[in-house]
Amino acid sequence: MNPYRYRVALRATHPSADLVPLFEEIGLRPTRAWSAGEPRRGPGGGPLEGVHRDSYATAELSDIGAGEGGRSWADAPFEAFLRQQLDRLAPHQPAFQSLVRDGGRCELAIGLSGDRPISFDLSAWLCEATARLRLSLAFDIHPNGDD
Repeated sequence: MNPYRYRVALRATHPSADLVPLFEEIGLRPTRAWSAGEPRRGPGGGPLEGVHRDSYATAELSDIGAGEGGRSWADAPFEAFLRQQLDRLAPHQPAFQSLVRDGGRCELAIGLSGDRPISFDLSAWLCEATARLRLSLAFDIHPNGDD
């Protein structure tokens, strides 16, 4: 198996709903969040022109116990970590389904980095569990270890 690192975050968007309560219900603290109509701010907190069109929230799932640059496949294979997170999120299936039904979107944002080609399998169980929760998968791949 080729060595690689990964990061996984839960991200949600909605045309108008406050998403922080959803994350609190799951037991996550958003690392970034805003509501539709709030003034835009830059990464440093300074004001930007305009307001946010949609509500947004994101929280890291892979940071707990991870080293710099995310989790290593040697510490926890990606597939096993993803299964663990889907099991953790499963009790909140009604909340995810409601969000999607009301026009929102929720996804697992997955960042992969490594010095060599990366390969892994997403089993039928993982795909089914992800779909059942109404989660999308978004992959961001960084070859040569560039984060």
